[in-house]
Amino acid sequence: MEVFRTEPGGVPAVAPTTGVFAIPPEPEPPLINVLVLDDSRFDAMQLQRECRSTDLPVRVTIATGIEDFRQMLQARRYHVVFIDYLLPDGDGLAAQEILRSGEKNGQSPVVMISGEARHDVAVEAIRRGCIDYKAKADLTREALKALILRALEEGSRIAEQSLNRALVVQRDELVAAMREIVREELSRGTGHHDQLAETLRMLRSFGLVPEAGDTSWEDLLEDPATQFIFRRH
Repeated sequence: MEVFRTEPGGVPAVAPTTGVFAIPPEPEPPLINVLVLDDSRFDAMQLQRECRSTDLPVRVTIATGIEDFRQMLQARRYHVVFIDYLLPDGDGLAAQEILRSGEKNGQSPVVMISGEARHDVAVEAIRRGCIDYKAKADLTREALKALILRALEEGSRIAEQSLNRALVVQRDELVAAMREIVREELSRGTGHHDQLAETLRMLRSFGLVPEAGDTSWEDLLEDPATQFIFRRH
């Protein structure tokens, strides 16, 4: 902001401003965590350089053996994991099983890689859940960018499926608890029509209604397959 004052003779002058207006920096994009398991440090660092050349915000971690791999899987969650098939202390399929057995990265997308293309390994890797199999010579910048973006999409799909499963479990637990509460309320209201009617009115006011239309509450509660609809007001 500029403040004007008048100098002798009527010439306007600009007074210095005292406030400093700083433009906040744009937030950094979230990092894409990439893990590479390869006993050849040269190959691993080459893959690291190619990943960084994709212009994606990647953070590449290198493991050169199975034990390093175990520790790094426990350290953080990875958006994509590249596993070399030929390892001195096992093979890539065994390493993939180690990954799948862990809690933090059990669902992380895996790309199996190898120094040479092998059809049998590719088939087995895909069968065991890898999103792709690539010869190291084919891991160009464009190919890696496509793989990383594909892994992110796959990770989002898996996360959504896990969330949906958790919601189903939560809903089933809630329905079971509500079923028991309603059963108890109905048993207390037996023989007292007004009290029973008030209980049912209260339940409906909270949005709990039987899915089966006019079927009696007693019959519905006796059937463990009964589902309920929770309405929003």
